[in-house]
Amino acid sequence: MEAIGRQVRLPINTAVQIALQGIRIRLGRALVTISGVVLGIAFLMNVMASAHISSAMKNEEDMRMKRDMMVSLVKMQIESPKTQPISVLASGTVQAYEQAAVAELVKGRYQIRAYNLQLPGVKSVPLSELTQGTNTVLLLGDGVDCPLSPGALTQPMKQKVILDSLDNRTFNKLPYTELSGVRRELFFGKRMADEQKKNEERMRQQRFRSFWIVTISLLVTIIGIANAMLMSVTERFKEIGTMKCLGALSGFIRRLFLIESAVIGAVGSVLGILIGVLFPVVLYGFIYGFGNLFAAIDFGYLGVVSLACLIAGTLLSILAAIYPATIAARMIPAMALRTNV
Repeated sequence: MEAIGRQVRLPINTAVQIALQGIRIRLGRALVTISGVVLGIAFLMNVMASAHISSAMKNEEDMRMKRDMMVSLVKMQIESPKTQPISVLASGTVQAYEQAAVAELVKGRYQIRAYNLQLPGVKSVPLSELTQGTNTVLLLGDGVDCPLSPGALTQPMKQKVILDSLDNRTFNKLPYTELSGVRRELFFGKRMADEQKKNEERMRQQRFRSFWIVTISLLVTIIGIANAMLMSVTERFKEIGTMKCLGALSGFIRRLFLIESAVIGAVGSVLGILIGVLFPVVLYGFIYGFGNLFAAIDFGYLGVVSLACLIAGTLLSILAAIYPATIAARMIPAMALRTNV
């Protein structure tokens, strides 16, 4: 009796060539499958990139929030920007958000006159004339002691309203309690704590929603890939049967489908990463300015996240193809050849 010869195992590069040829032949179906991977990975990358950019721009966001709070409180005190000038007294170092708030008021056509503050559109006046004919005084800067005495500060004022950025400011070494007939409000204090608490709660809710949306998106991607690969197996019954009749082993058939799914997953992941990064970069770039954005972004971190998304997309695609590939590998050649699709 003649001995059975050793089975021939085709090299991996042959399997890759056959898998790529299968993708080219069924390019339309492959593009549909790739689009599913693109959407899933793009959403995942968008969430990761947006979280990183938002964290990197936290200082800018805090500055904008403080600026908006200051401007809104000032507008509540001013009836008409054309008839009521606003006096600004700077003491010590004026913070960036304080300067931004004054600049925003200038854009709103408010009359701003200031002492010890040089900004475009702001009229500089002597300290003795600062509070004459005004309803509101803004005290800015980190200088604890206001250089004006209580009488010099409030006597020329009409309604005597002070808006202060510090809660421990003194007036010529005297505490606020020594100022009679003056209503003083803080820009921040409790309002700032309440706003930060609301922002933290919104961030927690957003992270929770993003987690479940990303999870569902990836599950839909896996199901879509598995369905596409099952359809590919169904269309290639006779092809699989022919390869098995020519000596292809079950492992080789399984490898073909896994390689095909890996290529689809890798291509879709690369496209998804590009789309997922581009969208938040453009969005935040228009909000904060591209110069500030690129200066704050950690490109090394984004590179690591991109690599993780690429690996995740490829592995998920391979995972989704395991079941269809196993079905194809277990097919009996004679039954595959007799099947009509």
